[in-house]
Amino acid sequence: MSRTMHLALFAQGVGVAQSVWRSPRTRPDRMHGLDHWKSVATTAERGFFDALFVADALNLSPAIATDATDRPDPVAVLSALAAVTEKIGLIGTSSTTYNDPFTVARQFATLDHLSSGRAGWNVVTTAIPAAAENYGSSRLPDHEDRYARGEEFVDVVKALWDGWDADAIVADRESGRWTDGQKIHRIGHKGRFFDVAGPLTIPRSPQGQIPLAQAGSSPTGMKLGARVADLVFTTQHDMSEALGFTNRMRELSAAAGRRSHAVKVLPGITPIIGETDAAARDLAIELGSLIDEQTTLRFLEQSFGDIDLNRYDLDEPFPDLRNSLPSNAGVSRPTLFTEIALRDGLTVRQLAQRIGLSIGHRTLIGSADTVADDMQKWFDSGAADGFIVLPADLPVGLEDFVNEVVPRLQRRGVLRKHYAGHSLRDHIDES
Repeated sequence: MSRTMHLALFAQGVGVAQSVWRSPRTRPDRMHGLDHWKSVATTAERGFFDALFVADALNLSPAIATDATDRPDPVAVLSALAAVTEKIGLIGTSSTTYNDPFTVARQFATLDHLSSGRAGWNVVTTAIPAAAENYGSSRLPDHEDRYARGEEFVDVVKALWDGWDADAIVADRESGRWTDGQKIHRIGHKGRFFDVAGPLTIPRSPQGQIPLAQAGSSPTGMKLGARVADLVFTTQHDMSEALGFTNRMRELSAAAGRRSHAVKVLPGITPIIGETDAAARDLAIELGSLIDEQTTLRFLEQSFGDIDLNRYDLDEPFPDLRNSLPSNAGVSRPTLFTEIALRDGLTVRQLAQRIGLSIGHRTLIGSADTVADDMQKWFDSGAADGFIVLPADLPVGLEDFVNEVVPRLQRRGVLRKHYAGHSLRDHIDES
């Protein structure tokens, strides 16, 4: 069976480009309402995306003065979208650092029932110090402790999902028997971070085990993804490095006792599309002109554990901060951003400008043919099983992609022309 490309949409407000709400291509007055989310979701469904993905943040960004970085609750948004979509998967972020396994297991099991088997959970650990202050702590846990808690958290959630057998509901009207009690199980978990009795208060979800997504690219994060994830979202800018990452995920997956290709690796791309390459470059310049420099610097600072970048000369080369990060900072993003800056000789200001259009992911600027060519090149090389698409602006940027790039990929035989199944797991397992 030939491979086909997997696509997931990263849906954030009116797009990921910073301050893009100022563009006439967006309608920021609609971004909190269901009509906006429905438009985005149904457009992605028309493009036969595997899933729509809603990220989360547990603190209000300091960039809120100029950037529309407000974040609704993903589970609430996706629950509403379950009623207005038919096939597209619905993946939401929920942190293992500031949640409880029982709550997360019940929320996503409920979403899976509401959507007839289309739910997915994006497993993250929280690496932003300001989030700790919103959850009664003055200090963010260290990187290794966050992942140790995250590992146990996932195991508890999966055990809770397995606590109901598929045939636990009897529903015998004559006898009045609703369930077979022998097929509903306590999990009796007692661990380092959690004691959870179970069982869950809702039956086994339509997919059995709900698919998991994960985005950690540090060695610790990759091991977690290889053990539990069905999709791994990653940030890669170089095809050879992306191929190395994907091959390493294959090795780790096999080492964890899974099939080597059990995990689908989806690098992030921000496509900016024009009728010609020149028109696309003009659009990128137009969107980039809206970015506020200090806003982007604050985004970078959060990624680096709140290191103050304004203490450096903005027009001097970006400093190598990899060995001076706070112990509670993330690892993969600061490493990636530093490597980009060092490789391309970027100043602090130039790195901020580059990150501003795509929150750090690779920008694909060009005609629909140029974008499709690039995506197919990465896909055919094995560097990617598909892509997570982060439109710079919504909904127009997504419409451009679905109307122009998707048909080209379909004609080349690398993207589905219809959904073969109904559930998110069906889409993931299709090839």
